[in-house]
Amino acid sequence: MKLSRLVLVGLVIIPVVVVMATNPVFVSDDQGFSPTGNGTISGETVITGTELIVVGPDGTVEFRDTLRDEYWDVDPIPNSSEVVVSTVKYDPAGAGCSDCIRQRIERIDISTGERTVLYAELTPGERANEWHDVDRLNETHYMIGVLSQHAVKTVDVSTDTTVWAWSGYTALDTGDGGPFGGDWTHLNDVEVVRNGEFVAASLRNHDTVVFINRSSGQVNETLTLGADDEYATLAEQHNADYIPESRGGPAMIVADSNNDRIIEYAFADGEWVESWVWQDDQLKWPRDGDRLPNGHTLVTDTNGNRVLEVNTEGEVVWSISTSINVYEAERLSTLDESAGGAAAATLGLESRTVQPKTVEDQLQAAVDATLGARVVNAIIQVTPEWMRLTEFGAILVSVLSALALAGYRISARGLLPSR
Repeated sequence: MKLSRLVLVGLVIIPVVVVMATNPVFVSDDQGFSPTGNGTISGETVITGTELIVVGPDGTVEFRDTLRDEYWDVDPIPNSSEVVVSTVKYDPAGAGCSDCIRQRIERIDISTGERTVLYAELTPGERANEWHDVDRLNETHYMIGVLSQHAVKTVDVSTDTTVWAWSGYTALDTGDGGPFGGDWTHLNDVEVVRNGEFVAASLRNHDTVVFINRSSGQVNETLTLGADDEYATLAEQHNADYIPESRGGPAMIVADSNNDRIIEYAFADGEWVESWVWQDDQLKWPRDGDRLPNGHTLVTDTNGNRVLEVNTEGEVVWSISTSINVYEAERLSTLDESAGGAAAATLGLESRTVQPKTVEDQLQAAVDATLGARVVNAIIQVTPEWMRLTEFGAILVSVLSALALAGYRISARGLLPSR
């Protein structure tokens, strides 16, 4: 009896000791980052997540904003030191509600810290309601992906009026996507494309990017990229960027999040065809990929806790690690998103994918296949950034052993009924 109890206690303690001994305590990013990679970059990088930060090429944190709870889309304003960012504040003081969010479009000068609220709304509820994307059309007009309403609208911030709107309720099949009445579309990205004729909208829970005619409000089915639950094409994607014919398109570069890859499709002969794909063995749930003017790709690796730059040969030339649950990154010396970049086919970019090599990689692939990418990424979101599969397994053994020990002690004391 004593031996079995000692074994159970050992199973509880040993994995915890191993995990604590082999993983360092996280050090704050306040003093900056130490970039890795085999190259150098130019220009500052603005990154959003639970904070808004601006990082120099050498990793120096040149600006940090923590006034809000969440920072989503960010657009550099050309020829200025300002950015426009979509921000969220949970349960804002003085709002008169206990379960709501204050959503803002804000212009922030990263050289002075001065901020101007351009537009704001108070929205009931919290998660799955935040505006993930706000696209700056000009000085006064902004397009918003209204996630909670499965809608897109353009607002004139000088008058606080909506001047154009589209609703998914009138254009989409209610049987597709997430639960109708809940997080049905998870509309997370909008962009005016094809000389202003269409709005490209990313419907994460439909696994599609749709093209909405701005005049008729109809979805152009021929241009739609992906299909509901056809995960080989897209799996709950983020931040789809359109590349026009003038830069080698039509093409779309997409953060294919649940497939752990950045992928590009070219449109030819009435269909989308894969033209480039990139991933490495660390990439986990990326949520942004921007084609830069030099042909490189700036990648936001959310569950890999990184922002990195990949060159035309598929090599990582610059990378920083951060714990702010990164959502999007922009290179301030370039245009918004992929507006200055060319298509992969024009650049002759080399694709790169990875296959499981180590035992841990193979186990991870098996777990991903068994539980599904959504479950795995949800677990990663709520666990420490250093926790890999082996650490998770060790802690799971400890928890199960503790429960077994507790049950054993209760049974031994006669507190459980006999069969």
